[in-house]
Formats: sequence, C-alpha cells, structure tokens
Amino acid sequence: MKKSKLSNKKTFGLISIAVASCVLLWMFLNQPRPHNPIVFGPPAKTQWQPVGARSAGQFDYDVIPEPTTWHAIHANVSNADSVWGVAAPMFELDWVAEPAYFIGSGPLLDSQGNLYFSSNFYHGERVDLVAIDAKTGERRWAIPAVGKMSVGGPFILNDPDNPGAQIIYLAGPERIMALRQDGSILWNKATGITVADTRDTDKTKFQNFNYHPATDSLITATKAGGLFAFSRMTGDLIATGQIAGSPAVSTEGTSIPGFIVNKVDPLMDEAFGKTHDGLSLFSSAVNYIYGGGGVVTNYFSIDPTTSRIYIAATAPDAEDGTEDGRSEMGAIYAFNLVDDGNDGLEFKELNRKSFQGGTGATPALSGDGTRVYESDNEGHVIALDHELNEVWRVNVGEPLVGSITVAPDNSELYAVTQNDVFQLIDHGDHGAVAWTAELNGFDGYANVDVQANGLTATATANGVVVMIGGGKDILGRTIMLHVGMGLLDRQTGKLRYFAEGREDSLAMSVVAADGSIYVAHSPLRRAVGKAFYPELTPDVIGGISRFKPIRLDMLARDAICAAGARAANASTLDQVAEAAAVSADSRQIGFLITQAENAIEQAVSDSDMRQGDADSLRALLAQSSASLAAGDLASSAATLSSACEVFD
Repeated sequence: MKKSKLSNKKTFGLISIAVASCVLLWMFLNQPRPHNPIVFGPPAKTQWQPVGARSAGQFDYDVIPEPTTWHAIHANVSNADSVWGVAAPMFELDWVAEPAYFIGSGPLLDSQGNLYFSSNFYHGERVDLVAIDAKTGERRWAIPAVGKMSVGGPFILNDPDNPGAQIIYLAGPERIMALRQDGSILWNKATGITVADTRDTDKTKFQNFNYHPATDSLITATKAGGLFAFSRMTGDLIATGQIAGSPAVSTEGTSIPGFIVNKVDPLMDEAFGKTHDGLSLFSSAVNYIYGGGGVVTNYFSIDPTTSRIYIAATAPDAEDGTEDGRSEMGAIYAFNLVDDGNDGLEFKELNRKSFQGGTGATPALSGDGTRVYESDNEGHVIALDHELNEVWRVNVGEPLVGSITVAPDNSELYAVTQNDVFQLIDHGDHGAVAWTAELNGFDGYANVDVQANGLTATATANGVVVMIGGGKDILGRTIMLHVGMGLLDRQTGKLRYFAEGREDSLAMSVVAADGSIYVAHSPLRRAVGKAFYPELTPDVIGGISRFKPIRLDMLARDAICAAGARAANASTLDQVAEAAAVSADSRQIGFLITQAENAIEQAVSDSDMRQGDADSLRALLAQSSASLAAGDLASSAATLSSACEVFD
C-alpha cells in the first residue's frame, strides 16, 4: 500500500506538472505578439513563359467577348477562370462600394469599364442589377427588383449589330432582360414560369445565362434541374428540358455545428436582413453550399466550338442503389440544343458520367473543348474527354471547394481547397501536382496563427490571383479574421505580391482589363470569425471592393515581357497546323501591348516612369504592333524583347 501511495503521489505530481505546462503554453501562445507584417516590394520579373501550342477553339469573337476580363460568372462561356491580360503586379485596396449587399457571385465588367452585380440578399433597397463605375465605385444605374423570385447574376455578350457595344443579360424565373450599357432596356420578357408556393423559390432560382452559339440562344438552368433556352435577339422562350438527376440528400447545414449557426445567424441578420422566405442568411447559404436538396448547385459550361453544354448535377435516384427520391451521387451531363423534328428545338442528353462524392463545382473546359475538368467532394480533380469518358483523376488530399481553373498554356490547371492552392499539369494520360502555393501574405500579423486559401484561383499572363484568409486555427479549420489578395508566380507558386483587403468572398478573383482586382463581398467565413473573436476583426460588410494598380511601371513591364514571351513562342509554331493557337496568341499579344501602353501613360503621370523611357517604350510597342499586324511574329517578338530589357 505504501508503494501504491507513493506511486499515486508521483502520478499526481506528473499530472500537475503536465497541467501546469499546458497552462503556461496556453498563456504563452495567447500573449500579445508584436504586429510586424511582411512588406512586399516590387516583384522581380517572372521566369514563367508559354511553351508549345496553346489550347484554343475555332470560333470568332463576334458575339462572345475576348477573355480580357470577367464577362461571365467564371470569366467566359467555358468557365476557365483565366484572362489574357496581366494582373497588377502591385496593388492596394482602393474603395468599397454598395456595402448593403451580400454578393455571392461576380462582379462582371464590360468593355467600357463599367461593373455589374446582382444580389438576392440585402439590407435596404431591393435591386435585380446594379451598375457602377469600375474606377470610382459610384453607382451609374440600377434595375429595381420585380416579384418574389431570385435572379441569377448578369451575363455580358458583344452586340454583333453594333461593333464595339455590348449587351447585359439578366435571368430570373419571372422575367428576363437585355440591357445596353447605359441601362436602357432592349427587351424585358415574362418567362411564363409560375411558382405555386413561395417556399419553392430557391428551387426555381435561375443560374446566370450562358451562350449557345449554334442556335444563337441564351441558356439557363434552375436548382431543380430545369433547362431553358431563350432567343438572344428577342428573349422568346424557344426550348425547355429537365436534367434526369434527383434532389441531393440535403445536409440542411449539418456540416456546420449548430452552436456556430446559432451564433452567426443573428450577426448576419443584423447586417443583411433575412431571405425572401424569412430565413436567416447564414444557415440558408450554408445549406445551399452543401447541396440543400437541389439537383444543380452551380453554373455550367458551353463549348463555343461545338456548342455542347456541360452541367454538373446529381445522378438519377436509382444509381445510388436506393430508390427513395434522393440522390447520393453526382453526375456530369453533356447536352446539346438540337432540332426536334417539328420546326422547334429540344435539349438532348448526349452523355452522362456518374460518380461517388458529388460536386457543387462548375465544370471547366479546355480552350479546344477536348477536356472537361471537374472537382468532387472527396478531393479529386477529374479530367474527362468531351464524351465524358474519364481520362484521369488526382487526389489532392482534401475536399475541393471550387471549380478548376484552366489556363490555355502548358496544360496548367489550378485547384483549390479550404487550405491550399495547387497547380496540376495535364500530361495527357495522367495528371500530377506540380506545386502547392506559398500562402504567407499575413506573416507577421499579431492575431494570425494560420493562413489558408480563400477563393477560386484566376490565371493571368503574369501569375495566379488568389485570396488568402488569415486567423485562428480551431480543430483544423481556419477561423477567418483577415483577408487579402495575392499574386502567385505560375512557375513556382511563390507569392509575388500581397495586399490586405476588407472582406471575405464566395465569388471569384475578378481581374479587370486594366489589371485591377475586384472582390464581391459575401462574408460567411469571416462572419464566423466575427462571432467568435469580435474584438479582433472588423464588422462584416457587403458590397464590392477594388484593389487598384500601383507602380504602373511594373504593370507595363509585366505586360510587355508577357507579350514578348508569347510572341517568341508563337513564332516557332506551325502557322497552318496550329492556326487556332497562333490566332489566339496574336489577339492576346495585341491586348497585352494595349495594356502596356495604357499603363505607361499612367506611370508617367504618377512619376513612376521617366518621360524618356516612356517615349522609347512607346516607339518599340508601335513597331511591334506593326509587325504583329503584318503577321511577322518573329520581328514582333524581337522588338518586345528589347522593350522588356528596358526594365533590367
């Protein structure tokens, strides 16, 4: 017994020491730390360059805009999340506009530098569409909300009857609209779709429009899997269809613990009010994100060359082995809009690929339409051919939280999880991870213990634009307190530049034609941070924020060097066999030269470039443009190389 008592005392002493050590460790970890953020200076030139023929489709740009900025929910009709220009290599938060609106997608930009967004959650004025000046954030005009239905976001196409002009289209279950850039209405049509019970409004919510070239029509889908086609010219309904999937097994938000929902809902109600059906925004949005009994929970893609429509949805009920009116499996469908034999059109299902895990991500297409990329809820990046035969899959180790970004060059793909950004390479018969991004923008922040990815990545000519969230780590999850935008190097995945922002987003990393970065505010994750650490993070706020370019000499440098690398590569291609790639390269080079010319003018005005250097660069760019117009890519490349060397 004596030995036992001594043993107990010894054990108790060890436990006491362990407890004391844990307390001391907790006190140490929670001591105020110095706030000494990392300073990002002018980034060095990137060594990344395109190699070989890019992936490019065979279509013109009469109706479909060149991918110089965001014209659709994922940049373009094929949802590549990739733009031709450079993002500003140095930038800073400029302004926040329209803070009353919770904005889950977008914004989009037109050719005149106007910005558009829709919002179904708001605190105050109800609107279906808002147009603001992309440079100042000032409101230009708005379309008041009509009826009880929720609209999808805007969609922008060129107006082939008025070269240089564009048309903004808006989809909603009750009405669809086409507007000019000044807000004047081209047509405003009732869809004829009715909803007997307002509780069903979420299931009839339209996705944004997409464009079907073969029939010159606008396509949309509902959460319940309905398919609708409208004439681009008149807005008349020309076809309807239905996806064969069954409603997803609804989580009803159960992936988020109830005590978190109960704490965050009141905070979001105060900021943005409740939904049309009187529900709290946070729990409703989480339910939607996790499936929520829908068939389609994201956007869809159309290959502009073949007009094939690719939609990620649920599989038919029976395919999960149990016929219970619900689906536990995901599927990708290929449709086309074809002649029905009676002088009309119909949606025809061409192929279907079912898989375990399900997905809420938009399918993304390669430039030539031969690849369809999807992510699932089990951590796989899946590559399929255009007939939906699986070619390969790669497991990145954790669930993917967004669609796959498809760059036109070097078979590069970018996949995002709640923690990381990955570059993958499609090697044809297999895929492989090339790098994992360095997300260290919040190094040195006093209240940041962990940093993680925040948004779908955007591929640009000089890097990859990403959102980084910083905050606390609780049970392996990042409690977001801070947010900022960064530019990764495509060659290495290292952070070239970073600037802190204002608010969290569920949308996209939107890059404008002038290199600006825009963020749609949809603060769900930071709302959790605000609820649990109210003193460590600002109040949640809606609206749109702009990160404006600074040091425009750096923007001119990146645009010139990117154009030179592209021209040098294009000059080595077979001009006949690779005609589509060469044509796309030439268009992109021309846009990069325009970007550089505009940046040079501003850089001189800001005293970031000497007038003599600007004059020399302008002369070289003019010479390069003349060679490009003459089809002499080699001479254009040589002149651009000389211009790039000016910055050495």
